[in-house]
Amino acid sequence: MLDLIIVGSGPFGISIASHAVSNNLHYKLFGYPMDFWRNQMPQEMFIRTPHEFVSFSDSKDELTVQQFSVETGIELVTPLPRPIFVQYANWFARKSGIEFTTEKITNVIQREGYFEVTSESGDQYTAKNVVVATGVEHYKYLPAFLKELPSHLVSHTSGYTSFSQFKGKKVIVLGSGQSAWEAAGLLHRDGADVELIYRKEGPNYAGSRENEIALRDYGNIFYTLPIEEKREGWGQSPGSVAHFLKPYVEGIVPQISGVSIEKVEQLNKDEIRIILSDGTEKTVNHIIAATGFHINLDQVPFFEKDLLSMIDREEGFTVFPKLNESFESSLPGLYFAGPLSSHSHGPTFRFILGLRKTAFSIIPSIMKKKESTLVKN
Repeated sequence: MLDLIIVGSGPFGISIASHAVSNNLHYKLFGYPMDFWRNQMPQEMFIRTPHEFVSFSDSKDELTVQQFSVETGIELVTPLPRPIFVQYANWFARKSGIEFTTEKITNVIQREGYFEVTSESGDQYTAKNVVVATGVEHYKYLPAFLKELPSHLVSHTSGYTSFSQFKGKKVIVLGSGQSAWEAAGLLHRDGADVELIYRKEGPNYAGSRENEIALRDYGNIFYTLPIEEKREGWGQSPGSVAHFLKPYVEGIVPQISGVSIEKVEQLNKDEIRIILSDGTEKTVNHIIAATGFHINLDQVPFFEKDLLSMIDREEGFTVFPKLNESFESSLPGLYFAGPLSSHSHGPTFRFILGLRKTAFSIIPSIMKKKESTLVKN
């Protein structure tokens, strides 16, 4: 029986696996390494977080992005190109001695005292602990009025590595956050006739070294704060745009702000007509929705209803599991890392900044239980 199964091979899963290796835990890490960063996002763009804050977590705090630069000779710049971030992840995993099991998990069942996990190939594994370290891929949000249109006319920003297929097409990008600006800038570069539409009065440019430090530190104390002080960090993340995207959009991509879509209808196989709240009508070939992600535990595809019913939820926010200080749910041995932990532990854990605190909380909890069992035996 394994000590630990980690579901998800992104930054959180890789960091937790590194700590598992250092503590001689018998583990398996499932998923396609850095799949979201490598295959679900445009590679021509950048990491939003300044490069000095994108390090993964190892137990000795040695395998930093700065050390990666020293050993490989790769220059670190801000904003950091996504391919370099993926290269760093591969280097980190190799230096940590991490082994990947490149399969997705299809089912997790709780047995008395352990978990039974099934992979997409049908293989079954048992473990005393499971860490769910998946990202946001299960939680794409599309407004209801867009779901009625066929997928060749409407899509979500997530999943595109290139926008070249829209060359010569009229495209509306719906949204005012980072992914909207990124999509709009790349669509223009790839020859699309693109326009941004959003409800805010203007873009919210944000992000600085000081902001990153504050957000990281916030994650270290959030769990212990009074409820009144936690409220500000709850809910969906407000849309903002990193300053480095401004030159890709401002004065280049037309914008209509302060409006919403009142009506949308398919005219024919290749065209949509939209009517905006200010009365403007537009006919386009495609709408790309930069409408973000709505985190929801019930949408995790490898959990069945019986198991979901055993997980306590946050009061008033039932889409999130209720976690203890070690990121463990009410189901002993079941831990959550990343976005699903962001209600119990705060907004820091929607981002890379939460890696260190997560790994240094989960692995000691598992080690403590393992040592206690050994003493009893």
